Amino acid sequence: MQGFGRVSTRPSRPDASHHIVAHPSGWVSEAKVMNPVELLNYGNKHLGEKKLSDARVLLEYCLKLKPSEFYFSEKIIKTCKKNSYQKLLDKRKNGLPTAYITGETEFMGIKFYVNKNVFIPRQETENLVEEALKLIRFAHPRINSGATTTRHSLLAILDIGTGCGNIAISLAKYLPNAKIVATDISKNTLKVAMKNAKLNNVSDRITFLQSDLFQSFPTCPLPTYDLIISNPPYIKNSEIKKLQKEIQHEPKIAIDGGKDGLNFYKKIVPMSRKLLKKNGFLMFEIGYHHLQKIKKIMETEKFRNIKVVNDYSQQERVIYGQNSN
Repeated sequence: MQGFGRVSTRPSRPDASHHIVAHPSGWVSEAKVMNPVELLNYGNKHLGEKKLSDARVLLEYCLKLKPSEFYFSEKIIKTCKKNSYQKLLDKRKNGLPTAYITGETEFMGIKFYVNKNVFIPRQETENLVEEALKLIRFAHPRINSGATTTRHSLLAILDIGTGCGNIAISLAKYLPNAKIVATDISKNTLKVAMKNAKLNNVSDRITFLQSDLFQSFPTCPLPTYDLIISNPPYIKNSEIKKLQKEIQHEPKIAIDGGKDGLNFYKKIVPMSRKLLKKNGFLMFEIGYHHLQKIKKIMETEKFRNIKVVNDYSQQERVIYGQNSN
């Protein structure tokens, strides 16, 4: 392994001004005190220009530094820490996502614990949550009125395929009058989501339910919701092996949308008509090539006022419509 594995064998006195540093060649030798910025320069070179942010996140994780402390730290970096950083860099270079290495990621300004049982939240999914917040605040102005919350005035939301809980927990954080049900087929995935709800102090407002879509829902009475939201798997199964190597480390069940990528939309849309309140909304994240087909599915099921929202890259990302019951 190239990097921090080769050191000078010449005896020397332990001295605060002499420590192991990484040279541009990747070898290690004895030199002056090394600070985090110098070590970061090595990490940047090791991972390349496309992963500069990964090199920094991994170094902050390795040294237990907060981002605000990074450039002001005078921490003396010991050889064992340099070796640990090298191992992290190697894992990232081999395709393991940074979030799986550090065990956390950020979404909507909130920290989330992640592991290999969950799909890592993407920044583009923040568009889905942002649109949901706009829609709810417009359609239900009472949530911002400051009125006393009662059981009957709570906003009812269903999150289908919650994963690590990023959508449900973000909505709970920003909508104090919301009561949310979050479902997932995987027991191990739900354990991660429940942990995140506890870490973010919203466990009391989210009910987690293990269910293959709607199979475990009570039928008498059938629950109803003001909003049903989902970021379902939408990659065509024939395309999965063509995706970048980082995605190959993530749960296939979280991205496989079947032959045409539409399996889950075809199942969720019809049942949502029964579960939504009158004038309730159904909202999805979508892939760039799915818009017209999903819109047609929603129109066939009599959803009205269908809207499409682009993400910051101007790709079609969110679609929502209103129940006609």
